[in-house]
Amino acid sequence: MERISSNPFLTPALLRQSAELRAGLQKATQEMTTGRLTDQGKALRGDFSALAATDHALARLSGFAAATTELTLMGETMQRALTVISDAATELGTNLLRTTSGATAAQLSAITSTGSRDFNTAITALNTRLADKSVFGGDASDRSALPDAETILAALEVSIAGVTDVEDLSDQIDAWFSGSTGYEALYSGGQARAGLTVAPGEMATLPFTALDPAIRDTLAGIAKVALLDRGLLDGDHTARSALALTAGQDLFSSSEARTVLSGRIGTVEQQLSQAQSRNSAEKSALSLARNSLTEADPYEASVRLKDIEGRLDAFYAITSRLSQLSLTGYLR
Repeated sequence: MERISSNPFLTPALLRQSAELRAGLQKATQEMTTGRLTDQGKALRGDFSALAATDHALARLSGFAAATTELTLMGETMQRALTVISDAATELGTNLLRTTSGATAAQLSAITSTGSRDFNTAITALNTRLADKSVFGGDASDRSALPDAETILAALEVSIAGVTDVEDLSDQIDAWFSGSTGYEALYSGGQARAGLTVAPGEMATLPFTALDPAIRDTLAGIAKVALLDRGLLDGDHTARSALALTAGQDLFSSSEARTVLSGRIGTVEQQLSQAQSRNSAEKSALSLARNSLTEADPYEASVRLKDIEGRLDAFYAITSRLSQLSLTGYLR
């Protein structure tokens, strides 16, 4: 018996309709699952300019986010290092000012015994690294900003060799740290690091290095105590007491500069926080705009899916019945 399904004109039509229904089912299911339009070109009528502009803006914001994150972490690390240095300097200065006057030689030695340790603590903090980058090394972030504390103190001792007058010693130590031929010559970092773009038309920078005057002044005060701890002016208790008192006064007076430096870093941190907030708000708005261009309507996709499923059920029922018919049965 001849089957109707073998009709050469009917079979291609059935196959084409079946393929169209299956493709429609797959498309609706995919859009329901992913929430994305499967044919964006058709949805956008071939005009991708708005989508491209949105994607470009989102990519720029990703770059800004990377820059603000890097600078934020750098600022936080700087603040922690400065806190370590400031805490050591403040405690040492307070002890010197409170107990140096009238102290015996033994008591003075006990007070100054922390000098070398505190100086090492400060240098270690200034050599802090973040993601293998020197925090206080400026744009030469691939290496430590400073040599170790022993190297610095040894070079300083050579510079002041033979000087015995307390005032001259204090002045020479200050000059060694503030000038270009002493401490600065040992600095192995670079220039202040360049700023980064953190928002449209906005730059932020953390240009602070181990050469900052606040840091130099603090190190000079701690170094005076460290040198006393290493035997400077041994045998002259009066001179040692005078230099220790001067160091305490220096550390006390330099506290304001350290506070100002911390505040300058804090100002940049506030700028970064505000930039992050603005960028985040803009990113949310752009993401919503992009979704409006590329997202499938879940309700429409659901309705379409149910419609296609119903049409498929009807199609399979019809083709099943047709496959059972013969020409003789049909003529009856």
